[in-house]
Amino acid sequence: RTVVAPVLGMLRAGRYTVTWRMAGADGHPTHGHFAFSILPGARGLAAPPAPAATLAPPPDSAHPGEAAGGVPAPGRDSVRAVHLGPAADDTTFGAESPAYVALRWAQFLALLAVIGAAAFALLVLGPLERSGRSVLPALSSARGGAARLGFAAAVVLVPVALLRLYAQSYAVHGAAGALSGARIGGMLAGTTWGWGWLLQAGATLLALAGFGAARRVRGAGWTVAALAVGLLALTPALSGHAAAAPRFAGLAVTADAAHVLGAGGWLGSLLLLVAVGIPAALRLEAGERGRAVAELVGAFSPAALACAGTAAITGVLASWLHLERFADLWQTGYGRTLLLKLAVLAVAAGIGAYHWLRVRPALGDEAAAGRMRRSSVVELVVGAAALLVTAVLVATSPPG
Repeated sequence: RTVVAPVLGMLRAGRYTVTWRMAGADGHPTHGHFAFSILPGARGLAAPPAPAATLAPPPDSAHPGEAAGGVPAPGRDSVRAVHLGPAADDTTFGAESPAYVALRWAQFLALLAVIGAAAFALLVLGPLERSGRSVLPALSSARGGAARLGFAAAVVLVPVALLRLYAQSYAVHGAAGALSGARIGGMLAGTTWGWGWLLQAGATLLALAGFGAARRVRGAGWTVAALAVGLLALTPALSGHAAAAPRFAGLAVTADAAHVLGAGGWLGSLLLLVAVGIPAALRLEAGERGRAVAELVGAFSPAALACAGTAAITGVLASWLHLERFADLWQTGYGRTLLLKLAVLAVAAGIGAYHWLRVRPALGDEAAAGRMRRSSVVELVVGAAALLVTAVLVATSPPG
């Protein structure tokens, strides 16, 4: 990307520092500076000012992405560039800042909970209802709990989205321009990051309507919630590396959306199983509890396995799209962060395999249900750690 900005004022011999700030193709704020020198006697220099002359700084007219230049003070042969406007404010805050990473992590946690609520209702409870198994008395309570948890997670997305908008504006425009309506409007209307934010805002409202209706009316509310989930799954791609992929950008965005859906269908529905499904089954008569938990887990396991497989396949595809060489996995910061994410996910997958091979076959009484619930909480904690690493990864520039 090339940015051309006019030099304000007449230049004299000396050293100049240009400070710049803009949003990259992936929507992440980026900034830097470079220096250049003008030798005495160079063609086109301004005439030396009179000794008593003073120079006022030019008007505050810089905009995000423009370079800032300045005029040396009289009698100096070396000068730092004059910083103009909000573009030269705090240059330390960006997509990789801890506060921004924490916001992104909160977004991912809430997003996977929203996806998990819909996945649990449609992929786990739905097949059980159609099968007519003995767990049916617990399904009404579980479905209502899924709608309530999905609604709560969508509510969390609202303040997180507003804080992300402020953080993005602060990182791009600086402290002085962070709350400028004109600049925020331009960022929303004119950048891929802004389009993704608007899509997330609209899809979140749709999710609130869908889960709200699902708490009262069965069927239509879940259809609206499922549509909202599909739209929400697209939003991380529009504010991350997928939209700026150097090759096959459309494939990268599609793979990223499928990756988000897969992760939500795996970890998000596991959250629903632990927080909603198993408690609903344990509220049945004492003799029915163990069997009800076993049937819930039996319906959950194949759905979670399919979703985890989708997340794994699309994750490998995304890595191929973003890494230029295999050696980039250990020779670049992006690759090393990706390896850390894979290591954490391997632990979560190992716990999932333990559930599938050891815990699930032993289900049938309340004691086994308790073991399943406790080990699932451990898997969720590890999954949350993987999301934290992901929040760092998407702020790390891929090689090239």
